[in-house]
Amino acid sequence: MTSSRRFLKARAASAPSTAASTRKRRDSAAGTRSISSPDRIVESIVDGIRSGRYVPGQKLIEADLTDGLGVSRGPVREALKRLAAEGVVTLTLHRGAYLRVLTRAEVYETLVVLEVLTGLMARLAAENVNGEGHAPQMREAFRWLAAYKAGEAGGMDQIKMRRHFYDALAEIGGNRQLGRIMPTMQIHLLRLQLQPYQTAEARRVQLRGYAEVADAVLAGNAQLAERAMRRHIRRTRARYEHIPDAAFARPKATSRGRHAQSRP
Repeated sequence: MTSSRRFLKARAASAPSTAASTRKRRDSAAGTRSISSPDRIVESIVDGIRSGRYVPGQKLIEADLTDGLGVSRGPVREALKRLAAEGVVTLTLHRGAYLRVLTRAEVYETLVVLEVLTGLMARLAAENVNGEGHAPQMREAFRWLAAYKAGEAGGMDQIKMRRHFYDALAEIGGNRQLGRIMPTMQIHLLRLQLQPYQTAEARRVQLRGYAEVADAVLAGNAQLAERAMRRHIRRTRARYEHIPDAAFARPKATSRGRHAQSRP
């Protein structure tokens, strides 16, 4: 695994508060030395994706990045090349860098992989749920989805709630290698890209799937937990097959390189 891949996995999987404390410890140990400029740019873009400041199809303007981060064009270009190698950014000759817009086929293939990985994640969580504090953690993660069910949370809040649920499963399961091979940034891009097409009925179906997973995990039934998670991902995959083609089209350019994407 390349160093840039490890960096992206660490950034995508950590919460903002954890990331901040990590930076403080690193700066304390290194004195006045800071992380390299390309790493800092990658970190900024990843944070922007997680917060919704950057969206799939949006152009990343070199001048904005250099001005905003106080760096030269060289480190910006290196950072964009790293992100392109990880499938997060698309580099286009004479047009610059864009956040990836996943094709319908890429979404399907990603979900095929996720069915296996998240199924294993749920199985491991069920096997370890009786550990200290794990059952309350699982219940709390599911309660977070109450607002998601009611449709009271906005798009980014819904994405955060779903990510929190999966993070709890991964933490309870305790397998760090699974976290390293999970295509975390592609999952987040997928959610950002397709969230506008999420209907109230789809939210209700998703919540039922999460409830089935949570109940099986809390019961300590590893086989049932894996089966429930894999069924949940298959339902998601089937639903995405009916999303309009507009969801997978590159948005048209507007001023300052930002993009407008059609909404249903």
